[in-house]
Amino acid sequence: MSEIQSFKVVLVGESGVGKTSIITQFIDQTFQEDQQSTTGGTFSTKSVVCDNGKTLKFEIWDTAGQERYRSLTKMFYKDANAAVLVFDITRKDSFEELQNYWAQQIKESSPPDIILAVAANKSDLIDNEAVDEEKSRAFANELGAIYVSTTATTVESINELFIEIAKKYTNATEIKIKGDDDVQEQQQQQPEEKKDKLKLTQEKSNEQKERKKSGFC
Repeated sequence: MSEIQSFKVVLVGESGVGKTSIITQFIDQTFQEDQQSTTGGTFSTKSVVCDNGKTLKFEIWDTAGQERYRSLTKMFYKDANAAVLVFDITRKDSFEELQNYWAQQIKESSPPDIILAVAANKSDLIDNEAVDEEKSRAFANELGAIYVSTTATTVESINELFIEIAKKYTNATEIKIKGDDDVQEQQQQQPEEKKDKLKLTQEKSNEQKERKKSGFC
């Protein structure tokens, strides 16, 4: 049985840049056109298996990008192992906010050894690109961050994002994302993880129902 290690990842960035879609694609391999904006923070888990014998259990926090929630968001990344700074390549303002606000907040409020990644999201909309890739890559280099061009419409680039984070943390050269073929093994080895996932899925479903009733968006 491999060693299981929890690893907290927080996604930050402006509202509407696709943070929730990135997480949904990574966890469930699905994409929804109309995602509700996150209020506060939501939590998901998924594990990857490394060739050095470790199983890394990603504990992924999706945070709200709206300005009114920014003071609350700080509590999610103050003890994070990794932070993904997400911007929308079709929105120049979303990239500028990474430069002017989010990157500084991460530096000031996160552990000094936090792993950083920059996700240039919605790369499928390259015809409407408003942020020069050379400029965004330079920004990632200044932060010492992983840079991945992502689109939540397909799973490949999203998996690449989390695989690169896992490689940097574990020094592994090969990473396997647990999928349907691993369900039986995961049930035998990690019964508590399964219970947690089921509980969190139900909580997320209940939260979405409450949002619809209250009119939150």
